[in-house]
Amino acid sequence: MHLRILWVLALTSLLVLLRPSDTQALSLGYTNGKLGTYSSVVQLLTVNSRQILPGKQSDLVFPDYLQRSHIISVYEEKVAQSPDSSIFLRLLADQYLRRFREMADVEDVLRAEQAARRSLALQPRHNQVSSMLLASALLSQHQFRSALDVLNNAQNPSVDNPNIVSLLASIQMELGDYEAADQLLQNLAQKESNSGQNAVVARYLELTGNLASARQLLDKAMQEMDSFYTMSAETRAWFHVRTGDLAFAAGDFALSEQRYWEALDLFPRHIAAFTGLARLLAAQHRWQDALNAANQGIELMPQVETLSYKADAQLALLDQKGAAETEDLIGVVAYLSKVKGIYDRALAVYYTEHGIHLTEALEIARSEVAVRDDVYAEDTLAWAAAANGQWQEAQRAAQRATRLGTEDALLQFHAGMIAFHLGNREEAVKRLTQAVSLNPQFHHKYADQARQAILDLGF
Repeated sequence: MHLRILWVLALTSLLVLLRPSDTQALSLGYTNGKLGTYSSVVQLLTVNSRQILPGKQSDLVFPDYLQRSHIISVYEEKVAQSPDSSIFLRLLADQYLRRFREMADVEDVLRAEQAARRSLALQPRHNQVSSMLLASALLSQHQFRSALDVLNNAQNPSVDNPNIVSLLASIQMELGDYEAADQLLQNLAQKESNSGQNAVVARYLELTGNLASARQLLDKAMQEMDSFYTMSAETRAWFHVRTGDLAFAAGDFALSEQRYWEALDLFPRHIAAFTGLARLLAAQHRWQDALNAANQGIELMPQVETLSYKADAQLALLDQKGAAETEDLIGVVAYLSKVKGIYDRALAVYYTEHGIHLTEALEIARSEVAVRDDVYAEDTLAWAAAANGQWQEAQRAAQRATRLGTEDALLQFHAGMIAFHLGNREEAVKRLTQAVSLNPQFHHKYADQARQAILDLGF
C-alpha cells in the first residue's frame, strides 16, 4: 500500500525525483521548488502559458499529466536519434514511471525498467539517477530485494546521495527490516531534507507508534509540495492522499475526507484517493457514497481492495446479484494478480474478511511474509491463520505485527481478537481498547465486534 512513498522521493528534488522511484539529476526536474533541467523545461513549454497565472500557488494545478504522452513521444524520438545517450534514456525512464503512476499501465513500468537498464549499461558510473529509476521500476513490480541490490551497487550510496539513502530506508521498511531503516534515517537526521525524504521519515514514525508526529511531518511536507505550482499534479495529490490516510488512522474522518477530495481536485484520476474514500465512507456506513467512490476508482483500475468495498456496499444495499458479480470480477483480478504477483496481500485480506477460500488466503499470506516481511504482511498472516484455526501461528504473527507499537486500529483489533480466543484476557483488553480508542470507526464490521468483545470481557 505504501510503495507509492517510493515514488515520491523521486519527484521531490532534482536529484531526487525518486524516492521511491524516480529521480533526479539532470533529469527529472525539481529541487526544493525550483525547476530542474531539461525535463521540466520541456513540460513547461508544452503547457499553455495562459495557465500560469499569478496568485496563491497552492490554488493552482500544473496539468503536466495532460501532456505526458506527448512528452514521452518527444523523448522516444530523442532516444531513437541518440541511442547512446544515457541522459535521454533516464529522462525517458522517468516519464514512463510518471505515466505509470498516472495511468496504472503496467507496460510503462517495464518500459521504464528497460530504459533505466540501458542508461546504466551506457554509463555505469556516476549515474545514480538511473539506479533510482531502475529501483523504482522494480519496486513497482514488488521485486524488493532486486531493487535493494540495485541501490547497494550504486556508487557510494550512503555517502553522497541522501535521496538514495532515503529510498534504501523505504525498501528496508517494505522488507520489514526496521532497524536497518532506522539506521539509515539517523544518518540523514543532521542534513537538510526535502518533502520526499520527510515522507519517508513520516512513514517510519507511523509504523513505529508515533502517529501524531508522522501526521505533523507529513502535513508540513504536503504544504511544501503545494507551494510549487510546477510540481507534478499526481505527486501533490499523493501527499494529500497520505495525509488523508493518516487522518483516517487517527479517527479524524472530516479531515480525511477533505484530503481525499483535495487530492482528486489536484489529480482527478488518483486511484488511491477513491480507494481511501471508499474505505472511509464504508466505515461510516455511508454505503451509497462508498459504492460511488469505489465505482469511480474501479473504472480507472479494478484493484482488489477497491472492489472489496464495492462488494460490501452492494451487500449493505441489498444488491445480492451485484455483489456476486463483483466477487466474480475479484476472481478475475485475483488470477491476473497471481500471474504478476503484485496484489496478493489485498487478495488474502479480502478472502479472510469474507470467509472464503481460506486455505488459499493462508497460502498467500505465508508467501507474502517470505517475500516482504513487514508488519502488514505479519498482520495479514495472523488473521488468515486465525481464520483457518491455526491459532499458534496466528499468535506469533500478531505479536510480530504489533511489536513496533504501530497505531493502526485494525492491527490492534486482529491481535486483540486472537488473544481473546486464546484466553489471554489482559492482552485482549489492551489491544481491543487501543483499537477503538485510536479510531472508533476503523472498520465497517470489526469496530462493532471490538466493542462487543470488550463488553464480553467485562469492560
